[in-house]
Amino acid sequence: MGVTIIDWAVAALLSAVFLAVVTITDKVIMTGMGLRVRGFLLFIGFQTLATVMIVAVVNPFPSAALDVYVRGIGVGLMWGVSAPLMLWTLSREEVSRVTPISQSHPLLVVIFAVVLLGESLSLMESIAAALAIGGAILAALRLSDAGQIRLSGSLAYLGVAVVIIALAQILLKTVTDDLSFWHALALRSAGMSFMLLAINLRKDILVDLARFMWSRRQSTALAIDAGAATTSMALITFAIATGPVSLANAFASTTPLFVFLASMLLVWKTRLLREEVVDRLAVTQKLIAAGMVVGGLVLIAIA
Repeated sequence: MGVTIIDWAVAALLSAVFLAVVTITDKVIMTGMGLRVRGFLLFIGFQTLATVMIVAVVNPFPSAALDVYVRGIGVGLMWGVSAPLMLWTLSREEVSRVTPISQSHPLLVVIFAVVLLGESLSLMESIAAALAIGGAILAALRLSDAGQIRLSGSLAYLGVAVVIIALAQILLKTVTDDLSFWHALALRSAGMSFMLLAINLRKDILVDLARFMWSRRQSTALAIDAGAATTSMALITFAIATGPVSLANAFASTTPLFVFLASMLLVWKTRLLREEVVDRLAVTQKLIAAGMVVGGLVLIAIA
């Protein structure tokens, strides 16, 4: 049976849900449980290395042109560069403020697809792009009751990461034209693992990670994070491999709304996200920003 639009669309939406779980768990692990960013990056390096090994054993790599494998690993290297920027920003900012910006990369995928792949951008898509960009900018601003507006400097690093990820998603599509999504996932994991281990595999960081994992509660949090991250990555890779790259990314862009709802629930019911600002102005701003980003990307999907 062939892949239907429901198959890749559902996969993309589920990837958004699991990515929301990952994003919030990342924040809790770093700020609530105290794992340093570099220790967390080392854990992700080991996690992605395990993904490569499992795929290689269960489904060995087929024969393909060398440039396909180079591009696949290149995708992972780009993710390996962007991951430290994203986690560093997440450790210092509110998760509900970071997510609308970090998840705006599908918009850049569409723009880069126009430039690099020769796709066209309609009037509706142009409006959607403006809407999503406006939402990302709104999320980056800090508003006060006195009318003051401030832009967080750390979010500039996040902007760089978003551009890198968008380019990586375009490159990923060229890989899935020649390889299955499982092999594309493994190649991306290989490049990402190499980059993260090369940067963070140090004795002091390894000891810090081992001490953190000694606690059952903390190791469980890491296991949940790893499982959700792998599932999300597999789902979006499948969606991109079997559906249109811009539409698959647009469906996956609903993560900001899931993160907003989950973060508000956690603030209300727990003390896990104590850094979240939940006054009426901040909540309204973050909800509008998330809605603008998601709305813009949905418009791109239906245009």
